[in-house]
Amino acid sequence: GLNNLLSSVDYKTLLFESAEEVLQSDTLSNLSFMVLDVKLKGISGIELFEQLRAVKVNIPTVFISGDTDLNTQLRIARAGALLFLTKPVDVGLLLRTIDSIMGA
Repeated sequence: GLNNLLSSVDYKTLLFESAEEVLQSDTLSNLSFMVLDVKLKGISGIELFEQLRAVKVNIPTVFISGDTDLNTQLRIARAGALLFLTKPVDVGLLLRTIDSIMGA
């Protein structure tokens, strides 16, 4: 759903099946922004984000999740994510955040 939304407002998107697929991708240097779900196949979105940060890949990231426990939100904030949105996602806030990062 988010892919369709972002494409409809002219953002070029890439979809990955898992965090491991992201880590193996040769397109990381081309990414300007990420929207990560906390729960992914294999390692979690948080673990992916932390692994990327550990190797100095700093992509502005918004996390989304249906779970809203405080410990998860604090871990995401400490890791350096821009924003945590609960599902259903506030589309307006997401788009404003992306527009701000992309300089639109």
